[in-house]
Amino acid sequence: MNKTLKNLSLAAVIIFGLLFTSWKVFNYYWRTKNTVSTFKNFKEPKTVSFSNIKWVSGSYGDLKTEISSFFVKVKLNGIDDSFYMQFDTGTSQSKLYGKTLNALKLKYPSFEFKKSQSGNYWLESSTLSIGAASLQADNLLVLSELGSAEIDSSFTVLGTIGYDAIFGRKLLLDFKKNKLAITNHNLKELEYKFNEIKGASVNQFPILFPAKVDGENVQLTYDTGSSMFPLIMDNQKLQNIESAGSIDTLCCITSWGKSYDFYRRKLNTDIKVGKLIEETPYVYSSNSMSPYDFFPNWIMMGLAGNKMFLDKVILIDTKNNILGIGE
Repeated sequence: MNKTLKNLSLAAVIIFGLLFTSWKVFNYYWRTKNTVSTFKNFKEPKTVSFSNIKWVSGSYGDLKTEISSFFVKVKLNGIDDSFYMQFDTGTSQSKLYGKTLNALKLKYPSFEFKKSQSGNYWLESSTLSIGAASLQADNLLVLSELGSAEIDSSFTVLGTIGYDAIFGRKLLLDFKKNKLAITNHNLKELEYKFNEIKGASVNQFPILFPAKVDGENVQLTYDTGSSMFPLIMDNQKLQNIESAGSIDTLCCITSWGKSYDFYRRKLNTDIKVGKLIEETPYVYSSNSMSPYDFFPNWIMMGLAGNKMFLDKVILIDTKNNILGIGE
């Protein structure tokens, strides 16, 4: 073997090692470390219990959408008072909003939360009910700076339901009938049929699935909290797309209390996920995505919201590591 071939072989080995190491680091530090088991006990009736999805509209400058985010009605510690929580698979851990709990705790003393030695706030011995199913936690995280002291008696937002609520369980998102269920039941008793997305990984956070974007094989993460976006990514990645229109500047999106300008381009190609095709959509970017900018697209290009799945039924089976799309 001549010197050039030896150098090429060595370079190939180094590149393969870097790729393998990149995936291992991502899988450990971004997935294993961020997969939280908050809810130790889960109870449900003998049949799958569905809850209605409540869509909320939003405005982003001149851009308006009817699917800014979606919520489900909940009970907290058995109390039912038009309480809702946003359903967000893009956050690893369910969170309650401290300002809202403070406004409610005179009426409901069980909403008193405490500060731990670590500096975090927690609501102890909590039961969160979604429909007829209930999730029990020793402690629920409270973000003291979020929420509102102004209570809307018809729509009180207590917080956000994250990936930890479905960890070790199945999530059914029926966007055709606008309902969802968290369950451990065998889904053969239901009428749904699913096409499994090969190569998807849903048994850790974040939820990952393969897709084709701009002719490139990439991985996306499914984020129900980025509802209106078929795909949102880091600003640099948006600029690097080859087959797309000019970049529009939009204002503004809010992520965990911070406001960001965001940008969009219209693809000249389609986004493909299994058999699903989203034809030449707008794709978006924001500085809020900067923590993901150093990941190559084959590890994670960006976040896919609900826009591509609005007329579909989605199965996320975190116990058996299956992502399915039904008709």
